[in-house]
Amino acid sequence: MELLLEVLGPGLGLALVALDLAIVVVLVPYIVLQRRESGATLAWIFFILLVPYLGLLAFWVFGTTRLHLRRRKRRRSEARLAARLDGLTPERCPEPAEGGPLGALRRLAVRLDEVGPQPGNQVQLFREGRAAFQALSQSVEEARHHIHLLYYIWQPDATGARLRDTLVAAARRGVEVRLLVDDVGSRRAGARFFAPLTAAGGAVRRFLPVNVLARQLVLNNRNHRKVVVIDGRMGYTGGMNVGDEYVQPTAAWRDAQVQVVGPAVLRLQEIFCQDWYHATGEELAQPSYFPPVPPGGEAWVQFLASGPADLRWRSIHTLLFAAVNLAQQRVWIETPYFVPDPAIAMALQTAALRGVDVRLLLPGSSDHPLVLHAGRSFYGDLIAAGARIYELPIAMLHAKTATIDGIFSTVGSTNMDQRSFRLNFEANAFFYGREMAEALERSFVSTQAESEPVTVRHLRRRSYRTRLLEAAARTLGPVL
Repeated sequence: MELLLEVLGPGLGLALVALDLAIVVVLVPYIVLQRRESGATLAWIFFILLVPYLGLLAFWVFGTTRLHLRRRKRRRSEARLAARLDGLTPERCPEPAEGGPLGALRRLAVRLDEVGPQPGNQVQLFREGRAAFQALSQSVEEARHHIHLLYYIWQPDATGARLRDTLVAAARRGVEVRLLVDDVGSRRAGARFFAPLTAAGGAVRRFLPVNVLARQLVLNNRNHRKVVVIDGRMGYTGGMNVGDEYVQPTAAWRDAQVQVVGPAVLRLQEIFCQDWYHATGEELAQPSYFPPVPPGGEAWVQFLASGPADLRWRSIHTLLFAAVNLAQQRVWIETPYFVPDPAIAMALQTAALRGVDVRLLLPGSSDHPLVLHAGRSFYGDLIAAGARIYELPIAMLHAKTATIDGIFSTVGSTNMDQRSFRLNFEANAFFYGREMAEALERSFVSTQAESEPVTVRHLRRRSYRTRLLEAAARTLGPVL
């Protein structure tokens, strides 16, 4: 205080001190009254007390998102659309009578949405970006009626341009093309980049546009989903965005994407229609977008969506939490951003203590270093409980997958962090049976062989500075 007064002068110094106190006195009660998760509340308070001016700016950009207003708007729009979708989407699946973990998960799944798992689907897993985009491009070229796409990131690079041009060709031959991109994630791909698609008759819209002049500075609650629906019969989802990082010869990013053909795709179509309606006001609840889909395979598949408006059950988080708790043999998880909430952290530790083979496959370096450090702060307790942790050093691991006991699995956009569980709009495909679980386990073992195990000795050799950084990053976990 005395140093501040001496450097700035008594008048200016006291004014800045008074402003510091005003920020704390006004903002801290405001944050408490928002009744967020306790961890998020404490993280914001800690940040503001530590650096009031930076904390005020960060909270204005990331924290004051008028979340309750947007939740109400979202729920109203979904309610209006739901009435029109009734009768177009698959009927609710009866609750299974089978026992064991899979039966319990299927009974829970039926209650988490209005549809539940659907039988009769053909599924294919892609772990290599070039093959995934080749399959997607071929599907676009074979489309006959409509192509619906939703992406968090669409890069204006060679890969993005190739897929855009494939959509342009589809639009020119009369196929309806609708593309929804998140305005923050796809900021670099602007109107000029998508102009050829709009000129060909395609519709391109942006989710929650950011406009500083209109006071629409909404950087939280982004649409992190990756969804493609073709003719209402074929769907793609997973962790892959659109960009060169997935197809470079060095395989800079490792990810996972699934193709599903069958009745379950109608639920993925519903997810897209809800987001499109929320962003544009255009209603797509028409039979032409929800055609009868005959069985295409043997897989039971469920598409679940979650987001800030999903207040009651937090469907994806709830199903993952239950699956880990019900595991009897193994829990294998890949995720690029590992900052679990207390429920998931406790579930993983408890499973490991029960003797379940718990393995986490995580990146060795990250495009978000603070998240990487926060995640590493959880390693000690997990390893002490018996979990095994591996870090992939040669590429950015971006896949979001989980397998339970070789009979239940998921691929989607949801990270094992609190941003995915509570702040972003996410979508995952869940598979009930061995086909996809075994495919994911094979790819897990292959990637694990390229990874380095994290050991107790490794943790003990960390410097004091590193441990302090990890602990500090962990306190900000709820808002990362």
